[in-house]
Amino acid sequence: MSAYRDSLTPGQQVIFDQACTEAAFIVARARHRRDSLPVEEAAREAYIPGGPSVEEIAAIIRQHREEARAALAKQREAAA
Repeated sequence: MSAYRDSLTPGQQVIFDQACTEAAFIVARARHRRDSLPVEEAAREAYIPGGPSVEEIAAIIRQHREEARAALAKQREAAA
């Protein structure tokens, strides 16, 4: 899997794997929440003072959504 994980004891590997799985679920839920909102609303909710502007965040969200649509279209094309 990874050199870092492989360097852990078997007990630590279990904890590491569990932490990675839980982190993946958190990210998945956050992306689902973000993607369930209109772009501008999602960008406003994601905005943190000192970070990217709402407009920059909106552009990133649009890019992610376009990439997801393209990947889905490619999957459908391959399945056909």
